[in-house]
Amino acid sequence: MARLLPRSRGIDKKARMAKKYVWTNRSVLAFSAGADPVATMEAKARELALQAMDEGWTGPPFDPLALAKWRGMMVEARGDIPDARLVPSDQERLLLEYNPMRPRGRLRFSIAHEIAHSLFADCADQVRHRGGDPKAASDDWQLEVLCNIGAAELLMPSGSFTQLAGERLSIQKVMDIRKTFDVSVEACLIRLIKLARTPCAAFCASTHQDGKYKVDYVIPALGWDCPIQVGLQLPSNSVVAEASAIGFTADGREEWIAGSPLQVECVGLAPYPGGLVPRVVGLLVATESTAYAPPEIREVDGDALQPRGPGPKLVAHVVPDTNSVWGGNGFASQVRHRFPDVWTQFRGETLARHRAPALGEIFIGALGNNVTVAHMVAQRGIGPSGSQRLRYAALAQCLSEVRVKAQELGATVHMPRVGTGHGGASWDIVKELIAEELVDKGVATTVYRRPA
Repeated sequence: MARLLPRSRGIDKKARMAKKYVWTNRSVLAFSAGADPVATMEAKARELALQAMDEGWTGPPFDPLALAKWRGMMVEARGDIPDARLVPSDQERLLLEYNPMRPRGRLRFSIAHEIAHSLFADCADQVRHRGGDPKAASDDWQLEVLCNIGAAELLMPSGSFTQLAGERLSIQKVMDIRKTFDVSVEACLIRLIKLARTPCAAFCASTHQDGKYKVDYVIPALGWDCPIQVGLQLPSNSVVAEASAIGFTADGREEWIAGSPLQVECVGLAPYPGGLVPRVVGLLVATESTAYAPPEIREVDGDALQPRGPGPKLVAHVVPDTNSVWGGNGFASQVRHRFPDVWTQFRGETLARHRAPALGEIFIGALGNNVTVAHMVAQRGIGPSGSQRLRYAALAQCLSEVRVKAQELGATVHMPRVGTGHGGASWDIVKELIAEELVDKGVATTVYRRPA
């Protein structure tokens, strides 16, 4: 089905931008501490996944039960609960109960959802579960929204399923792929959006007290300024209302905002705990030409210590969490030999602290000719190792600091394929972290490969 809503049914864009959605749930407000709750959940769930991968959690498929145990939770199979739930225990540990008889994809999502609940400081204050609680606060659905987003990040974390990048998206494609990889529709949808190279977004909508569909979240493809905002009330004749039962799909060309026609494709999913009407998740795809260009890392063959282009430049590289001399034939060793003053400065700064450099720290030096260097402490130890030395969580923290420094300097960022040499890391994961922390936030980045 396809139809274009009359422009008169849209909302003036300026008015929409002036009205910011107000989150009300106390747990959500404490969790986000004034920041965007969706972005906060994505960041915290990603950090948890990266920390677990640093400690050997592997996939795909990524096992949420293994993640729960790694996080220190007790787990127990029970056939008398709908899906899964977290229960505070007498041992001051969280107990995750789950029903092993549920469909595998749904069960994996339910377990990951409960792990996301554990990211809230007050999660032990009450039993959180997906089976419905008549005493739940009227805005507890906001908590569930965020935990669904967190579950998606945990089941399909950064750097995974990169073979799906650039897929031509449709709701049917999402349904097919999620069966192949044994994940939920929602997790698959969000992951595909993050890999997309077209102007599109994932959304969730549901009815609340007034019975009208409103947008619960919007997650756009990297670099796309989606016109739809959280809290937007949808037109009464939107195709979203046609996805009125679990598994029902609908699609149409609609205009939720005046002047911004979108292709809407959606599917009905289980309602929030205590709800009766299915919530709806789906795709929003721009139907008219936009200035959108997906943020891309520029990859070239060359030497990162001879960065290209005009203006200030910041060279970033990975160093170990030790004061030992950067040896071997890695990039850090090249920095030490070609710029000995930079090594001396780094050594002096770390020794002055009377401790080894800590994972996640960065140290700044000058290479000359308007070129700055950032030493990113993201590798555990030095020398041969039977396990990966790079720490993804530390690298993500370092890249965030590098972004701040680059913006302060008005500089472009240049680096080798960090972490993939002596660090032993996956380039797919590292590349996505660079894209998320630097490129998507407006910092042009060039990665230099060694010429063959």
